[in-house]
Amino acid sequence: MSRFEILCVTMNQQGFQKIHEMNIHSNIVYANQTNTNSYEEIDNEGYYAKMISTTTKGVGINRNLALMYANADYCLLSDDDMIYYDNLEDIVVNEFRNLPDADIIIFNIDSLGEERKQRKINRTRKCYAWDRMSWGAVRVAVHLDSIKKKNIWFSPLFGGGCLYPSGEDSIFLTDAQRKGLKIYLSSKVIGQTDFNNSSWFSGYDENYYYGKGAFYQALHKKAFLLWALYICLRTSKGTELRFIDRIHCLIKGKKSFQVFGSRG
Repeated sequence: MSRFEILCVTMNQQGFQKIHEMNIHSNIVYANQTNTNSYEEIDNEGYYAKMISTTTKGVGINRNLALMYANADYCLLSDDDMIYYDNLEDIVVNEFRNLPDADIIIFNIDSLGEERKQRKINRTRKCYAWDRMSWGAVRVAVHLDSIKKKNIWFSPLFGGGCLYPSGEDSIFLTDAQRKGLKIYLSSKVIGQTDFNNSSWFSGYDENYYYGKGAFYQALHKKAFLLWALYICLRTSKGTELRFIDRIHCLIKGKKSFQVFGSRG
């Protein structure tokens, strides 16, 4: 078992050029959504790079696929548009060693865009039950044994390419927290990306509110109405949809998850 590896979801890769684009100097597993099924492995600077190509669709499902092939003490979740800093592995591993009871650590990432600035972690601390869990998966590193023992996986219903366009990362973290895993927020910075180039966010449209309706039903069932009102008010200046139309889409998403979520 290796010390550290990156678990990256990607699409339609024909080779390992992403290693150089992402500035990878560590072990990496690519879960490659494409139109064929195959397995490749190469040596990269003494590290291994694995490419698991399948026809499975959806970010949540492919993150699970990468986790199934994971074989390291500490794993960093990743997207293929990340650009990592040279000392990435040392940063992540040392932070886990500095926080010996941590099962999951959430790191800082520099944003190349101005429109969707990320929440900055100013000091390293424990993440509590009342903290918002809206951290992107690319900021998340896990102690692999911890999540395996608690049987924690990504929902196949949420994320780019899935039935609902986003929320798989928040559901994953909330599930981990509810099952007793210890989550820490780290002030360390591990890389950069342009969050404006989102594969799922196309504006505050009907699909956005539909997905949010399903998400709130999944995580905040008892407080669904409060969260629905909150998102309608918070995004009111960024959408052309009427208030009543936003509520209608949210309820539609809620009802959809009541059907499909009960099967999962």
